[in-house]
Amino acid sequence: MNAQNVKVTTTSGFDGVEIEEYLEPITAHVVVGMNFFKDFLAGFSDFFGGKSKTYQNTLASINDEVINELRKKAYSIGGNCVLGLKIDNDEVAAQGKSMMMVTALGTAAKANFSNKSMTSPENIKADRITNELFNYYKQKKKYIIESENKTLRINEEFWNFVKSNKVSELAKYLLITFLEFSESIQDFQKDELNRSSNHLSEYLSLIDSDIATACVYDTLMEDQNRKTREKLVEKIIELQLIDYNRIIDLINEQDFNIQKCGVQILNADKISYERSDILFIDKIIKLVASTFNERGEKSTKKKVLSSKEKEIWICECGKENDIDKKYCAGCQKDIYGFFELEVKPKEVVDKLTNELEILITTFK
Repeated sequence: MNAQNVKVTTTSGFDGVEIEEYLEPITAHVVVGMNFFKDFLAGFSDFFGGKSKTYQNTLASINDEVINELRKKAYSIGGNCVLGLKIDNDEVAAQGKSMMMVTALGTAAKANFSNKSMTSPENIKADRITNELFNYYKQKKKYIIESENKTLRINEEFWNFVKSNKVSELAKYLLITFLEFSESIQDFQKDELNRSSNHLSEYLSLIDSDIATACVYDTLMEDQNRKTREKLVEKIIELQLIDYNRIIDLINEQDFNIQKCGVQILNADKISYERSDILFIDKIIKLVASTFNERGEKSTKKKVLSSKEKEIWICECGKENDIDKKYCAGCQKDIYGFFELEVKPKEVVDKLTNELEILITTFK
């Protein structure tokens, strides 16, 4: 389960679902500058005309953001739902600036959904559907066809649709499109890239977590260049898609560059831990320790104009380096094949060993 699977309701429960345990009240906050709304409204000659829908979508996105923060808090303390959701908007002032604070409140709880089918509109079989649902199917089909034909325009309207409706069918396409854009970016497009990255992250956090996880990890397993792999690892860490089974698959790959991605991901923290993680972490510690051995070779070499020998290490790239030089003068990697700014296997083993000890003590 992922934080985005935490169910949220404004009521005290779900029909036909047993609430097994009430955990604790939780809150989440999002602060938005009031200038945002002033600038937004300034361009409207008729606010209650055609453009009011865009304004409503923007407000809905802000509410979605604070609700998602509430989901994360509930998930982090072991909840799978939030009851009694309330959203308040308050104007606050600080250092002469006016801002709006959006606050979401609710009670984190554990509910037994196993005996209750929580269906989505797409799973409902009926002899009649509303015009709204029909238009949803129509628009989704249009976007999917355009993505297949490479004619899809990815704009704010599109992002609002796929995020609010959690259209997971476009996950792979959007991820690849973002990666291709990041490869060809010009300096003047950096702001656009940041916006695209934020949209993609929010989208992946909203769709089914299993689909998002499979999408990013499967793409990482493909033949990618270093920059693209780094982008994918960043997304996994940012979205906290820490999947131990998937990481084990990465480390077991033949491609050393993919193996290293597993190490980088392991340096991140999970949003929460379970008893079953003890076995996974123990297995990963042993796997990392046995997989990442020295790739260079230690040797000796006669000094110039002397019969004495000095210790050196020969990098896998073929460059000879003095033994006290940690990184190769040729390729800038260490004897294990890692760059200076990359997380090293020993660092990960030490981190996981500490986590393992804590979990064993916690769950004993």
